[in-house]
Amino acid sequence: MKVAIGNDHAGLELKQKLVTHIENKGHTVIDMGTGNKERTHSALYADKVTKLVKLKRVDMGILICGTGVGMNICANKVNGIRAVMGFESHTVEQARRHNDTNVLTLGALTIEPTLAIKLVDIWLETEFDDSETRRYRLHLIEKIEIDQNESDI
Repeated sequence: MKVAIGNDHAGLELKQKLVTHIENKGHTVIDMGTGNKERTHSALYADKVTKLVKLKRVDMGILICGTGVGMNICANKVNGIRAVMGFESHTVEQARRHNDTNVLTLGALTIEPTLAIKLVDIWLETEFDDSETRRYRLHLIEKIEIDQNESDI
């Protein structure tokens, strides 16, 4: 699996741990994040990662900022992206299984690295339940995206 990962300054240390862990699991990681702790903005890295996911140049994306919220907001602005904010295992697993999330956002200042690693493993290993019900849910999401593009509300 090919995974793009992006981070702002607050997510640097967690990103480095996750890159090593994900690569040790046999996946390819494309690092689109900052490489230093100089203050920067999460939207810059959310944009880079979500473009790769949307264009299917990678299979999934992971975004890390201080709380995970800024990255999540930015990611979910992009049509075709379904981002989940990872903070506990049940939500992360259900988001993959039921909503086919393709981006995981994490808060480097709000969860411990061991939990972040666990959440990444759950998220990467959980398969989408490709049932009629779940496909219909994705269709409804796509319809919202199309409607947003075609009209002013």
